Amino acid sequence: MLPFYEIQTKELRLFRLSKQLMFPAHMHRNIEILYVFSGVQYVEIDEITYEIHEGEAAIIFPDIVHCYIKKEEDPAESIVILCNPRLFGGIFPDFENFQPLSPTISKANIHEEAVYALRHIKKKDEFAVKLGWTYVIMSHLLRQLELKQRQRIPVQDMSKKMMEYLANNFTEPITLDSLAAEFCMSKYYISHIFSDKIKINLRNYLGMLRAEHAAKLIRTTDASLSTISSHAGFDSQRTFNRVFHAKYGMSPREFRNNMRKYFK
Repeated sequence: MLPFYEIQTKELRLFRLSKQLMFPAHMHRNIEILYVFSGVQYVEIDEITYEIHEGEAAIIFPDIVHCYIKKEEDPAESIVILCNPRLFGGIFPDFENFQPLSPTISKANIHEEAVYALRHIKKKDEFAVKLGWTYVIMSHLLRQLELKQRQRIPVQDMSKKMMEYLANNFTEPITLDSLAAEFCMSKYYISHIFSDKIKINLRNYLGMLRAEHAAKLIRTTDASLSTISSHAGFDSQRTFNRVFHAKYGMSPREFRNNMRKYFK
């Protein structure tokens, strides 16, 4: 089965599992952290199968094909954290242009502070709290990885070409008509690509990219919310507020207040 491109609509998610996970080959633009509390979890990353045992971890970089494999019925407790690289605002390495020589980290090399954070981060935590725990986890795990330059293969799949184009141009006024002109094809065919392959329409996909960028600007700058709205590509403050609230469950102002509360 060919891998599919998974659209992550949230910037930070986590799953606590009580048995081995099985999930088909896929890729996405997020960082994915796997840590095993007990038992063993099998994961294939970039066509290599790894056994992640108790106390060990694996980090999967953006756009790396991977899948989870179930080989037995024995219990296996683990946690999977998915986070958008933009959350880190340049603090960590360039995840798009580098990848680990080996994505696994042994038990002996995982700092006790990272283990503490992995045990205490909770799905029900407020976003800023989960983000704080994730900073702790990432800062310790990344120190144990040796990185190499990623070999970029030219994108041939049209849906991925469009996502790549949008990732670089989402702050511009983009419509189905402008994409049709850019890619020299019918806007109806482009609409079909979004609904059939990407599983989200163009307007919502652009809104997601713009809201993520706005959230980064809120976290990392003191710019006014109206300036951030404009820089992120929104055509009005009203649209900015609506799209941002749909993604984060709070207004941009509430989001900024939460960031200031937890990151004084």
